[in-house]
Amino acid sequence: MKTLFFSISALIFTISISKAQSIPNPDFENWDNSNGYNVPVDWDNLNSMTAFDGVYTCSKGSPGNPGSSYLKLVSQAVTGMGVMPGIAVSGMLDMSTLKPLSGFAYNQRPTALTGNWQYMAASADDYGFIAVYFTKWDSGMNMRDTIGMGVAELIGHQMTWTNFSIPISFTNSDNPDSCVIILSASGNTPEVYSYLYVDNFGFAGITGIQDLEVTGNFSVYPNPATENLQVDLSGLKSSVEIFEITDLQGKVVWSGRTTNSLLQTIPIAQLSTGSYSLKIQTRKGIVTQKFVKQ
Repeated sequence: MKTLFFSISALIFTISISKAQSIPNPDFENWDNSNGYNVPVDWDNLNSMTAFDGVYTCSKGSPGNPGSSYLKLVSQAVTGMGVMPGIAVSGMLDMSTLKPLSGFAYNQRPTALTGNWQYMAASADDYGFIAVYFTKWDSGMNMRDTIGMGVAELIGHQMTWTNFSIPISFTNSDNPDSCVIILSASGNTPEVYSYLYVDNFGFAGITGIQDLEVTGNFSVYPNPATENLQVDLSGLKSSVEIFEITDLQGKVVWSGRTTNSLLQTIPIAQLSTGSYSLKIQTRKGIVTQKFVKQ
């Protein structure tokens, strides 16, 4: 694997959120333009540094896949700076080093980072990447240890929306307390017009401890089910953002959004016979229930 522009040692960041969360603004539906340009809520980027030249390496794409918007990252030439990579971080970004300063609180152990992407390298010498790191504070060493990670290099072209799943490996049996996702349209030597578009991030195959006091829970029936799975959301304590069904390998086989009802119907006739997990991502965390398709 080629050397990325950040190092694992950069992940000695601070976490200020006390409760476990889902990925912040995972479908990029929430944007802020209070400074006269769009930035995705909860995702830092270089726009505040490049805006003086009227250049934005991070922008809002529309429509989403699904939804109304997605995240566009494009490496751009900036006066006095050269070519700046299109990058975004799920937290805070150090503008001088282009390394993450913070992430978000997270205490589970997913097997994969999932979502949708498009990407195109400006040449064979440039490449983008998506990286996810899980860390845990070591009070004895007074530092943050990286205990899990997943990285995908984006080489060549993927010019239509495609589902992705980036495997995550953990180095020990501990649960993390934090996570950071780093996106880049370019590598160490960015080139103009290398781009990365992303939408609908999620975690698959979660085996960590769920904070049911914060999120609540839901029920599914019938179980086993054949044609439709009924989902009762009345026990949840937070609004639902997205549904995902994963197989035993953690692969996302179906995803969708809710209607304005506490009772949802999910068609599962197209699924193969076997065991699955239904993951519900809420604004306060992620909860799962297992079911069997007959």
